[in-house]
Order: sequence, then structure tokens, then C-alpha cells
Amino acid sequence: MSASTSTRRINLPPRSEYRFELEGSERISLRLLTKQQANSGESEDAEIFGAEMVGGTQERWYPFGDEAKVAVSSWNGAEIELAGQASTEYLADEPSPTYTSYSNLHLYLERARILARSSLRQNPSLISSLASSVSEDSFIPPTFPDPSSSPSSTTLKESGPGTSYRPEGQGPRVMILGPESSGKTSLVKFLANYALRSPAIASLGKGKAQKVEESMKSSGSAGDLAAKEEEERKRKKKEGKDQSEITGWWPVVVNLDPSEGAPPLPCCISALPLSPLPLASLPSPSPAFPYGTSTSTTGAIPPGPSTAHGVAPLSLWVGRESMRDNEMHSKRVVDWLAEGVERRLARDMRSRMSGLIVDTPGVTTADARSRYSFIQHCVRAFKIDTIIVLGHEKLNIEMTKVFGGNPPTLIPGLNGAPMPRVNVIKLPKSGGVVELDETYKQRLRSLQVRSYFYGGSLPKVNESHDPSDPSSKPFLPGHSEPLGGLPTLNPYSTTIPLDLLEIYRVGQASPRWRGSM
Repeated sequence: MSASTSTRRINLPPRSEYRFELEGSERISLRLLTKQQANSGESEDAEIFGAEMVGGTQERWYPFGDEAKVAVSSWNGAEIELAGQASTEYLADEPSPTYTSYSNLHLYLERARILARSSLRQNPSLISSLASSVSEDSFIPPTFPDPSSSPSSTTLKESGPGTSYRPEGQGPRVMILGPESSGKTSLVKFLANYALRSPAIASLGKGKAQKVEESMKSSGSAGDLAAKEEEERKRKKKEGKDQSEITGWWPVVVNLDPSEGAPPLPCCISALPLSPLPLASLPSPSPAFPYGTSTSTTGAIPPGPSTAHGVAPLSLWVGRESMRDNEMHSKRVVDWLAEGVERRLARDMRSRMSGLIVDTPGVTTADARSRYSFIQHCVRAFKIDTIIVLGHEKLNIEMTKVFGGNPPTLIPGLNGAPMPRVNVIKLPKSGGVVELDETYKQRLRSLQVRSYFYGGSLPKVNESHDPSDPSSKPFLPGHSEPLGGLPTLNPYSTTIPLDLLEIYRVGQASPRWRGSM
């Protein structure tokens, strides 16, 4: 570290939270200084929205920018070093729900995942039957009724062969609800990071269930199992030892907020299958990619402390920033996304036992007038079994009324099987929640579009850099590369003369002259 780069250190007491908010031109870097606790023998620790910070002798800096809003938490206490300045930074003087309700929620979901894994291991025939149920490439998702128009309806109209959903071996399916700027995305990232960091092994063990799954992966069916078992036994005997299992769950994050801009672009809704490889974390260097980046756009990115998590999302274009602008169309798009997720979970047992974490748009007063019809539709489409309400007493009561007293809705194509029972849980929102105005959201969406086509932000030059000083570095620590490790992209473009451009209106044969534009 050069003397020209000013750094400072902050001590985090046990179960404390350090928060900072950046403006558009600000960048900051921080790292964890690890040492052994003298009284308890435990090492210092720190995490960012559940993503563990790694300390050590090497310079492992975590960069942040693009108006990021970040909270650094510590269970055992820690000392962190910072480079750069933030317009707002403080050490919270109130208890954070991270150490109480949010952690208890993770344990609740962890138990459900372990039960789902046990169910799959004890029922090998279920795995092959699930795969055979989605062998057809073309499908039509089921249509759910509108609760606002027919509140007493308890049956569903089936527009196709039915859903690929099966209740057996399902992990937890949790949906986060709350008003705008209530911390929904932060809680989703916290739950996803804790699931990725879990010491549990998301596999079917070494019994018959795993052999059935491996047989399906290699041949697409469950046949010839005996021959494959003998081949696997010879291979392991030749190797001499088994490879170690990978720890961590493989949850699927579903983003139903098109204004948030999860991969790949704003005005899309996406399902993002996560994996603990190569890094078991969702870093937060920039709000431009809250859940990672699409690998089909950026390609493989070398892993690093703050490398954006590479995902291969299933994305559907909504075309609007709000799902309520055309609710009928939005519900249909949600049906297609939900059925795509079901077909994925029918073949991917690790994601199936790990479950879903669903992020939603902010709840408004207009939703109450329609009896929360869009929320009810999403709950039924994704077969949600747990609803988390953040800091909204009225919404918690309304959700309890809607899903607590009505008779269970039947699932089409499952011989009258009912929907899962929905548990509504109210949790407090964090005191570090930042109110975001519409101007900030517009800048964020513009940044996401630019990042999608042109790659990451340019490295931030150190303002205190002295070219005449050989020891002075031109960049803040960790900022010599674009945020998140996103490479610079050069999209292909073609320029044509304006006089060769003709614009037509749909349904009209004559061209519209450029003078009318």
C-alpha cells in the first residue's frame, strides 16, 4: 500500500453492522484483517449480505462502486481496512435482524431442504418418474383463475397437459413480500448466500437414488442400471478413492420485479439457478448485477474476491417496468416462467431439494383493492409454501386472511392434489434500508443496459495518485479491473445513411416519411 493512498481501520464489535452508501462518482475498497480472538479462540469474521469475506496475508480487497448501498456484518467482531471515501457511512447503533430473525429463517429453510433430500434418497423411483414427466419439449402451462373476479373458485382451468410439479422431494419455496425499499432483495441475497455456504451436501448420497440420477444423465433414462453400476464400481476401484463431495445447496432465485434489472436486462423476469461453484457467494460490488451476470453475454470470468456470480438464467421479456401495467399479460408470462422452473426441478435434483427464493415487486395500495390478485397468482404458479412479509403489519394480516381461511386450491393434472399449505411469517426490516427515488432507479436501469452491451465500468483512478512518485498507484486497491470482473464488450454495430431508412406503421402499406418522426 502506497503512502499516497489514505486508508483507515474500523473495529466491528460482535453482532454489529457497518453500513455505507456511495454516490455516483465514489468508489471504496475494504478488506478483512484477520486475527485470533484472545478470549474465545474464534477468528474474526465479516460478511456482506451473507457473502463471507476472506481475510489473509495477501491483499484481498473488495471493491464497490456505482452508487452501491452495502452493509458489513460480523458475528464474532472484526477489524476492516478501508480505502476511499463514502458520502454516508456509519456503525449501526441498533441490533440488526441479521443475527436473529434472518438467521432463524435460514435454519428453518435448512431443515426443509434436509427433509427434501432425505425424501429423494429414500425414493429412487421418483427420480426417473420426474424425468419422464418432462420428456416432451413442448408444453402449455396451466391457467389459474383470477381471485378478484371469482373469489369462491377452488378449481383451475387446465389449458394443456398440466404442470410438471410434483409435491414429493420438494425443497422450501419462499416468497419475499413487502413495500418498496423494504430490503427484499437484500434478504433474498442473504438467504441465497447462506444456502450456498451451507456445510450440507446437496446430493443423493451413494445409494440407488444417485445411480438412477447418473444413469439418466448419461442415457436420458433409468434403463441398463445394473451394467452402469458395474462400470461405476470398476472405475472407482481403478481410481482407488472417491472424490470429495461439494458442500452447499443449489437454490433457484426467481426475480419477478422487471424494474430491478436482474440478468439479463430490465423489463425481464428471470429464474436463476445458483451453484456453489466456483465461489459459494453472491458478491455485491455493484447494484447493476444484484444476482450475478449472464455467462452467455460475458463468457467465463476468472474467479476473484468480488467476481460477479455467473448464472444461466431462464428469462422472459415482459416489456414493462411494472407487472401491474398489463396484469393479464404479466400473469401469463409468470405461468410460463413457473412451468419452466418446474421442468428444471424435475431433472435437477440438487436444485429441487434446495428450493426456490422468489423476489417480488413492491406491494402498493392498488394491490389491496384487487385483493392482491397478482400475488395470489404468483403463489399458486410457483407453489409457494412460505411467505415472508417484511415490516408491513397490514400486509401480514391480509396474507394470513387470504391463505389461512380459504379451502386449498387444486393443482391441474395431479388427480385433485391440493396446493401446498402456505405459512405467512412477518419479519422486521433492517434499519439500514435506503429509500430509493425514481431518479436513482432510472440511472440504475441505464447502467444495467450499458453493462449488458458494453461490459463493466471502467477502473476508478486514484485521486491522490502522484505520477512523479514511483510508489504511488493509479488505482484504488481492487479497482484496477472493472467492477465484478466484467470484461469490456464491443457489440457489433452497423451504420446506414438516414435516407435509406424507411419506417412503416403496422397495418399500413405506405411508408412513413422521416419528416413525421
